[in-house]
Amino acid sequence: MSRLVVMLVSGFLLCGLAHAEAIPWSEVGSRERAVLGLDEAQWESLPEERQKRLLRGAKRWQELTPEQRRRVRQNLQRWKQLSPEEREWLRERYRAFRRLPPEKRAELRRLRRWFRSLPPERRQRILRRWRASGDPDAALQRRLDRMQRHVVPGRGSDAQRDQKSREKVSE
Repeated sequence: MSRLVVMLVSGFLLCGLAHAEAIPWSEVGSRERAVLGLDEAQWESLPEERQKRLLRGAKRWQELTPEQRRRVRQNLQRWKQLSPEEREWLRERYRAFRRLPPEKRAELRRLRRWFRSLPPERRQRILRRWRASGDPDAALQRRLDRMQRHVVPGRGSDAQRDQKSREKVSE
């Protein structure tokens, strides 16, 4: 019986301590409140970590340009239209990306910028080939491996060197 009482009291104390560390509504600025769209009761019911994340997000939102905000809204709309399976697949892809070494992440970001710079019809051709490859993840890995083999430190990839050669010839 006394063990049960000690456990209950400890639990209440821990809950009280966790709640005491939460961010009081009075410390949330008016601009952040407007962005969050919450009232005091909703805010106070959130765990401390969630409050901190929301507050960071509200501050970041205020720093965005109107164009950046428009893109965020579009992305959120697309996210809402995904099925739960698609969302989970994307979450797992993101977690896998975060586990990669920084060099691989940088390479993937570079590849994405390159891909987005291509004309739409070329992107479509590449996507069709990629999807038809049977295992898109394996195809991406093969592409990354090929790129790694062809990059000479300080000189860039074969494609970059070929482009520079063409530019010199055309001058």
